[in-house]
Amino acid sequence: MKSIFLTLIFFSVGWAAQAQFFIAGGHFNGGIANGRLNHETGGLFFPTLSGIILHEERTAPIQFGIELGYGIYGSKLERRTDLFEGFSDELRLRRNNNIATGMLIMRYILRPQGKVMPFVEAKFGANYLYTRYKIRESILSEETLEAGKDQEDWSVSYSFGTGVQIPIPSSPGLVFEFKANYQTGPSAEFLTKGDATFNPLPNGGGTFDYQVRRSPLEMVTLSVGFLVYDVFR
Repeated sequence: MKSIFLTLIFFSVGWAAQAQFFIAGGHFNGGIANGRLNHETGGLFFPTLSGIILHEERTAPIQFGIELGYGIYGSKLERRTDLFEGFSDELRLRRNNNIATGMLIMRYILRPQGKVMPFVEAKFGANYLYTRYKIRESILSEETLEAGKDQEDWSVSYSFGTGVQIPIPSSPGLVFEFKANYQTGPSAEFLTKGDATFNPLPNGGGTFDYQVRRSPLEMVTLSVGFLVYDVFR
């Protein structure tokens, strides 16, 4: 999985050194579970932040690029006194469900000189889902007593969507962007908030049980953000 993201980053850096006309920016994204994912999770929501860089040919309104994103789609805090044998002080167990994404993008601008510029796009890449936990004495503790991963998996993903760009008159080159994408792909295994339960032993310590979900990451994602044209000029 790491090699896929390193390849995407290497591709974007090398490509940035050669291209002439760049667009770069960022989005806030909200993924709404659909189809099998909605049935499996009961309506999971995926909030992410992403950065995007695109190259557009000066002779045609066709853009190619890469988008990298990250988000936490579930977080749970437990305060327990029975996590370790012979230790009864209250400890904080924090568990986060994380998603990282890397997508190659192809986009076509339908009306590049209009006051509103509609576009269509297709994306292909990967999603990496992992659940991490940390045990600390308090929120201010610098020392982590224990940390690790409960679950991790990744899957290929492809997406199709449409959106609009609206130029900001007071800031030449800056555009506001809104878009909607439908994403699907092969199944991945992951945890959601509340899918890990602790079974304590009488003298402290114990084991965790996991309700692992399995589903394609089938969702509709709404995105808002800002992009800057000819950013490396």
